[in-house]
Amino acid sequence: MKKQSLFPVIYGLISALISFIAVFFVCVRSFRLQLPSSILIAGILAIFFFGLSYFRGHASVEIKRITAKYQLTDQDLAQITGLKASDFPIYHNQLQLILPKRYWPRILDALQKYEQQREQVEK
Repeated sequence: MKKQSLFPVIYGLISALISFIAVFFVCVRSFRLQLPSSILIAGILAIFFFGLSYFRGHASVEIKRITAKYQLTDQDLAQITGLKASDFPIYHNQLQLILPKRYWPRILDALQKYEQQREQVEK
């Protein structure tokens, strides 16, 4: 397994652990819920946050992978996604994702379409 493919899993696990602990203590101390129901609620929210963080980490890795694979510049990314070139700063030959996370699915979708088009042309 590659190091980059582990990132979303580790990111998701850390997020899930933090959310479980936080929700558990809020349920027990603030809402004064019993232990089993606090664990159940904390577990459900931990699963939700694991999924959310996993997909965000996966999107980040994929966006950076496609950018590096095709050596895309900020101008290329702006043209592909329809956003501004200043939204895609590249430092030390690596893309810095400074855009809000809500834009990442749109960027990832555009870059995956770009990758598919490039692969079809190369065949």
